[in-house]
Amino acid sequence: MYAATVSRPDIAFTVNTLCKVMSRPTPEIYAEAVACLVYLHHHRDLGLRYSSDASILAAYSDSDWATEKSTMGIAVMWHKCVIDWSSVQQPSTALSSCETKLMAGSETAKCIMYYRMLLDELGHPCDLPTKCFIDNTAARDLAYNPEHHKRTKHIERRHFFIRELVERLVLCVPFVKSKDNKADFFTKIFSPGDFFRLRQMVMNKPEPEPTPELEPTE
Repeated sequence: MYAATVSRPDIAFTVNTLCKVMSRPTPEIYAEAVACLVYLHHHRDLGLRYSSDASILAAYSDSDWATEKSTMGIAVMWHKCVIDWSSVQQPSTALSSCETKLMAGSETAKCIMYYRMLLDELGHPCDLPTKCFIDNTAARDLAYNPEHHKRTKHIERRHFFIRELVERLVLCVPFVKSKDNKADFFTKIFSPGDFFRLRQMVMNKPEPEPTPELEPTE
């Protein structure tokens, strides 16, 4: 848990999943926990890597609607690396993928407000609206459209906090493809190829240098 919340976002989803079943452990769950420890051992030198280039605060939000209560992922990026992340279960059941994405977006908006104020105190004010990327077109439209209709009137008002910040020009909500959504890293299981690709995007892990070819000896 300490590693997952301090410097290892790559195990955040795994730790979140294991925490849900701590009260009823099984041999299979124990094997998954051991596999996580083995992964940490083999990648013990991995950490967060920030760039010194000029950077603008940005955030990504996502959720997986495959379960009764969706798993929500949040990734706040600065200097090409994540500075805050979250993989948690949403407190209420969403009735549509649009609703669960909007809930994740509003939670991400709270993080954006905090870091905008923090950067302002540190002498790095955010003059432009902060981008909060969402990979659901309907949820993005709801963040801009103030009208309610029968499909969204059941959504609690607190989940429209993102819309209030859009109206105040504090943030904007661009669309991002699911494969490029860095918050997707915290919502579900991936194949090894997709996992390492997203890990590089989130943790700014540099590409390994190619091994030089040895010249043949006489």
